[in-house]
Amino acid sequence: MTAPDARFWEQLEILNEALPDGTRAAAGPNGAAELSSEVQPRFAYLDGHILVSARDAERAVAAVERLQPGAGAVTVAWPPAADRERVSVRRLSVGSRDVCQTVELLTGENIKASLVHFLTVAGVNLCPGDEPVPSSGPLIPPVSGRDRGSNTTVAVLDTGLVHDYLDHQWLAANSGIPNIPMVQGDVTAPGDELDADGLIKPYVGHGTFIAGVLRCVAPAATVRVHNAFPYGGAAMEDELGLILLQAMEEHGWPDIISLSAGTRSNDAGVLLGLADFMDELAAHPETLLVAAAGNDGETLPFWPAAYAAEPVNASGDVVVSVGALREDGQGRACFSNHGDWVKVYAPGERLVNAFTSGPYQYGYPHRTTCRFSDPPLYPACTCVASLQDGDKATFTGLATWSGTSFATPIVAGLVAARMSQEQVSSRVAAAQLMSGLLAVPDLSGFLG
Repeated sequence: MTAPDARFWEQLEILNEALPDGTRAAAGPNGAAELSSEVQPRFAYLDGHILVSARDAERAVAAVERLQPGAGAVTVAWPPAADRERVSVRRLSVGSRDVCQTVELLTGENIKASLVHFLTVAGVNLCPGDEPVPSSGPLIPPVSGRDRGSNTTVAVLDTGLVHDYLDHQWLAANSGIPNIPMVQGDVTAPGDELDADGLIKPYVGHGTFIAGVLRCVAPAATVRVHNAFPYGGAAMEDELGLILLQAMEEHGWPDIISLSAGTRSNDAGVLLGLADFMDELAAHPETLLVAAAGNDGETLPFWPAAYAAEPVNASGDVVVSVGALREDGQGRACFSNHGDWVKVYAPGERLVNAFTSGPYQYGYPHRTTCRFSDPPLYPACTCVASLQDGDKATFTGLATWSGTSFATPIVAGLVAARMSQEQVSSRVAAAQLMSGLLAVPDLSGFLG
C-alpha cells in the first residue's frame, strides 16, 4: 500500500483553519485520522454529520438514535429553513457517533445516506498538480483570435477573482459596453488574500488563473467567476449544491460551466449533495458542465467529473470530464486521473497565466522522484521541483501552474469557440469536438 502523502494532511489543516467554529474536517475513508495511519486518505468529510434525503430525514433521526444510542440527540443542521424548499437533502448532526458506521447502519435500514464530502480545487494534493511559480510570460496558451467565443457565456465556479485581476489586459477587455469588463464576478478583498505574515494564501489566484486560460482560448466569451469554495479552496457538497443553484438563479444558466474542483467519494458513488444541481443541469439543455478529472494519478471516480460516465440526460452529453496532458503533449500527465470516465485530455503542465502579486511561501519538500509512479512515467514530471519547503518567491501578476484544473478551461474555451464558429449549442459543440479526438500515447486524447 502506498504510504499516505503528507500533502493531504497539509491540505486538511488548511481546510480546518478555514472552517467555521464548531466544524471539523476528517480524513476518509473509514476515519483515517493522522499521518501515521496506515489507511491511505482519499477525501475529506465533515465530522459529526451525515446527509440523507429530505423524505427520509425523520426516519433517519429515529433510526440513528435507536441503532447508536447514548451519543446525544440527532438534529437537522442544514439547510436553513428558508432554503429547504430548494433542496432535497438534509444534513444531520449526529454528535460523537462514528459517521462511517452511521451511514452503513442507515443503508441497512434502506435509508439513503452518505458522508458530507468536501469538494476542493486540489483533490488529495495541497495544490492542483504543483505549486505556482512566478513567471514573466509568454502566456500559455497564447491569446487566440479576438472573436473566438463571441456571443457565448461561461460561468467559472472556483475561488473568485483576485483584487488586481483587471491589471491583466486580456481579462479587462471591454464587452462593447464602455468600462464593463467581460470577465466579472466575485472579487476577493486584498486583505483576504494574505495570511497573518503577509504571504499569499494557498489557492488564491486559482479562479483568476482559470479565467485567464479560458480567455486566451476564447477571448470574446463573456466570463463570470463565482467564489464557490470559501473554505481554503473547499466547500461541503450540500452547501456547494445550493451555491450552484443560487448562482444559476441569480445570473441565469450559461452556455458552459467550468468547474475545476471535486472529490472522490466514500463508496465511489455519486454525491447526494449535488443531486439537485445535477437534476437542474440535465433540465437545461443549453448548458454544458466541463469538469476537472482531478490530480490523484488514479482511476477512481472523481466527482462531479465522473458524471460524464453516468446517464444524466438521455438527450445528450451533459458533462465533459477533462484530464491533463503533459507539457510535450505526448501522453498523460503523471498527476492526472484517468480511466474510461475521463472523456478528453488537454494540456495541463506548466501553463502560464494570470495570478496576483506578492510574496508566497512554498509548503513542500524538494522532490527528485515522481510521487505517482516508480519508475516515473517521464523525466520532466511536475513532481520534481527545485523549490524547498519554506522557500519564498515574489509574484508580479503571472504564474506557471499545472493541474487538470487548468486543462479544464482550455476545453471550455474550445467549446465556446466552436459554438461561435458553427452557431451551435454548447453540447453540440462539445460532441463535435469530441468526435475529432486525436490519439496520443497512454490512450489519452487531445482536442486539436
